[in-house]
Formats: sequence, C-alpha cells, structure tokens
Amino acid sequence: MAETWHYGLVARWWSEFNLDGPEISYFKKAIHQSGVPALDVGCGTGRILIPCLEAGIEVHGTDISSEMIDYCQAKLDSKNLNTKLYVTPTHELDLDCEYKTIISCGVFGVGTTPEEDLEGLKRLKKHLISGGKYIFDFYLPDKSSKEWEGSEEHQPNLPSKWSKPDHRDLSDGTCLTLQTRILEFNSIERYYIREIRIEHHKDKVLIGTEQRQIRLNIYDKNEVELMLQSVFTEVKIFAGLSDREPIPNKDYYLIVEASL
Repeated sequence: MAETWHYGLVARWWSEFNLDGPEISYFKKAIHQSGVPALDVGCGTGRILIPCLEAGIEVHGTDISSEMIDYCQAKLDSKNLNTKLYVTPTHELDLDCEYKTIISCGVFGVGTTPEEDLEGLKRLKKHLISGGKYIFDFYLPDKSSKEWEGSEEHQPNLPSKWSKPDHRDLSDGTCLTLQTRILEFNSIERYYIREIRIEHHKDKVLIGTEQRQIRLNIYDKNEVELMLQSVFTEVKIFAGLSDREPIPNKDYYLIVEASL
C-alpha cells in the first residue's frame, strides 16, 4: 500500500522550505507546449502548481497526503487563486476530468510498490485526452550516491549514519532540524527504505520530534521504458531538464515524456 512521510513536521518543512528549483520553469514550459488543462500529480504544497496558476495556466493537483493538500489550499487562499485539489494516491486516481498534460516531479517510485507504479501509469493514461502527454522525472541508481550506502557491501552498517543536521528557522520564530538515513536496502526487490527525523525547537528547547519512513523503488532506464511502453503509445527519455539523450554513466536525472 502506498505510503508517504509527508505529514506533521515533514509536511510543514516542505511547505515552508521546498519552494523553488529549476523544475518549475521546465514543467511550466512543458505544459505550455503540450496544452491544458493540466494535472500536477503529487503536487505537494504547490511548489510547481502555484507558479503555473500565477502564470494563467489551468492546472489541478493531487497528492496522497491530506496535510500537503491543506498547506497547498492555504497558499492558494492567501494568493486569491483557485483550482481543484484532490487527496488520492496515483494508483487509485479516479477523477471526473481529462487532461491534455499530466506532470509529476519527484513522485515516480516514491512510497509505492512496482505494482502500484504500473497501475498508476494505467490510471494516468485513462485521464489523458487523446494526444496528451504524461511528463515526469526520476533518478537512476548512481553508485556514488548516498542511496548506495545501503547496498550489499554496506549491509553490516545499516542503518546508516544520520545525515548532517539541516537547521531552518520557521516563520513563527521556532526552528526545525532535519536528518535522514538509510534503514534497509533490498537488492532482490530493488528498493530501499529511507528514514527522516525532524526536531522542533523553540528558544533552543526541544518541543517535538518526529521520525517517519518511506520506501523508494530503484529502476533503471530500460525498466521504466518497458513499463511505459506497455501503457503508452510513444515514450521519449531525456537527460535532466534538457532535450538530449542520456549519456550512460553520466546522466542519472532523467525526464520522461509518454504520449498517447
């Protein structure tokens, strides 16, 4: 069953600090080129959705976390913006709308099983207008990255060490401190479990702590391509936020365009 760690202090962290990034302009341009109406799957607190609405783009949003949707709605209200928001996992998507463009950023393979990922692709296809596109990003496994701290040669060291504390001040004068670590790495089922810990301080006094876990599926380029080809008519994969083909052992952040 799909799960997420985006609740409580984690959701608040995302709402306050996950605000920008080059993906925003990329996906705005992608929607302009592919057409509206659009759907932002896993919209979170509105990092991409809100700038799109501010640019006059018709876009709706979904997220599995009701708290993330609540934060997103509050931001919309503060900016006098209006759109449709839905609380639903992608593999249970069943809306009364069809879209010319569907986007998702940092969502594919996150908090799901491979079966749910495949069902999610089928659900997204049903919500696309003929000729529409599903555009999303994902990361290839890079053996130099922190994710591979949990690989077989590092199994005796699991759970891994907590990451360096990231301290951020909140708008109410309190402070959040975030750390993550790898709990489990499964080379057969090809996933790993990451744990997040957030501490909440006021005047340097600890007033709250939360720890949550999330499953992250590991896919290579060919696996993703085959999954998509079983559902969509045409599949194109690009290197990062570009229009060129990925270079092996160099490009680990990929963009996918799946069309009907």
